[in-house]
Amino acid sequence: MTLPPRPDQTAAHPRIVIFGGSFDPVHSGHVAIAELMNSLLNPTQLRIIPTGWSLQKNAFHANSTHRLAMLALAFKELAGKVPVVIDEQEIKRAELGMPSYSVETLTHLRNEYGNDASLVFLIGADQLQQLQHWKNWTNLFNLAHIVIIQRPGFDPNMLDRSVANEISGRTGSLDQLRTQPFGCTFTCTDLNIDISSTQIRNRNNLSAVPVDVLNYIQQHQLY
Repeated sequence: MTLPPRPDQTAAHPRIVIFGGSFDPVHSGHVAIAELMNSLLNPTQLRIIPTGWSLQKNAFHANSTHRLAMLALAFKELAGKVPVVIDEQEIKRAELGMPSYSVETLTHLRNEYGNDASLVFLIGADQLQQLQHWKNWTNLFNLAHIVIIQRPGFDPNMLDRSVANEISGRTGSLDQLRTQPFGCTFTCTDLNIDISSTQIRNRNNLSAVPVDVLNYIQQHQLY
C-alpha cells in the first residue's frame, strides 16, 4: 500500500517512521499515533510492522492474515496522506520458526535505507519499562531515533535506571529527528489515549475500533 511521495520529500534523505506491535486488533489509538507522527515529522514513509512471534504460546487471538487485513483497513485513509507500507518481515520470520528482535528489525531497515536515512522507532511507555530486557537494547540508539508514546498514568520513576539515563541523555528535538539519522530520543505527550487491544477483545470498548475494522471483526467472528 504506497502512494507517491509529497513534493517536500526527497529520496536523498528518507524519513521512515517505524510502528510495530501485535495489532490484535489495531484500534483508533494506533491510527491517532500514526497521524500525529505524520504531522510532526512529515515522513517519507510510515512503516507498520506487526509482530510475528511471541514467547507466549498462542499469544495472538487473530492470525497473521487477519491482523494484516485489519491493518490495511485501519490505515487506508492515512495512506492518502503518506506512503504506508505494512511490513511482513517479522511474520515471515515467525513462519520459519524464528523470533524477531527489534534490534534485528531495525538493522534490516538500516541496511535497506542506508546510513543517511532518518529512522524513527516508536515505543510505548509500557514497553519502555521492559526495555532493559530487550536483546542488545542499547544498540537501538545506534540504529534509529526513539520516540516514546506516553500513556495516562505513566510514571518515569518506574523506569530502570540504565534506561532512564540513556533516554534523558539523548533527548533531542523534532528537527533533529527529521534531519539526523539516529541517536535521539523524544517523548510524545500530545496524546492522551487510554485504549488497549485487550479491552476490545473483551468487547468493552468497540467504539475505539475504526468502522471498517469493526465490520471485519464481526464478519469473521474474531474475538
